[in-house]
Amino acid sequence: MKTDNYLDYLDKEMNIMGVLSAFCLAVPSLFVERIVSADEKSIAHDFLVKLWGNGWLFLVVTIGMSFFGAAYFYKQRSRLAWYYGQIALKTALTNYTSHDLDTWLKKADNWETWIPYHWAKTAMYFATASFILAILSVYIEQIHSLGKQIIGALLILFIFILFHIYRNSKRFSYEEGIYFLRRF
Repeated sequence: MKTDNYLDYLDKEMNIMGVLSAFCLAVPSLFVERIVSADEKSIAHDFLVKLWGNGWLFLVVTIGMSFFGAAYFYKQRSRLAWYYGQIALKTALTNYTSHDLDTWLKKADNWETWIPYHWAKTAMYFATASFILAILSVYIEQIHSLGKQIIGALLILFIFILFHIYRNSKRFSYEEGIYFLRRF
């Protein structure tokens, strides 16, 4: 059948989203555990104490963005699973819904369906930037002293990008959305 390859693709994408969700939860959790449980005799203890002292705000934003990313990667996984089920049902029971198979395939692949993925990916870019700023704050005092202003600017930029992604979902047709996605 022509849908078998696409269902295999959706299955792989669902697996990838599951791995990304787990990664977004595990990495910050592991890092926090390392900071909290650092032995005073450890070679990294002084660095971790200074990192928490200077970069705690950046670390909190990193953790928050990572959890946001995990939630939206999981939402994307759930959305793909729903489309997977609808396509499989339409293939097995042709009169199951009024939508034809091509409509389900286009809905599964359109720009609006993939908004949670783009939001999660954007959150992880910002989590990475915030984590880098946290590490740099140990060595560069200006980053530590301007922490709130930097975080404020990052959050405003983050909200702007999320709005831009959402607005584009309403503007593009199916074919334009495919072209737009290929540019990223």
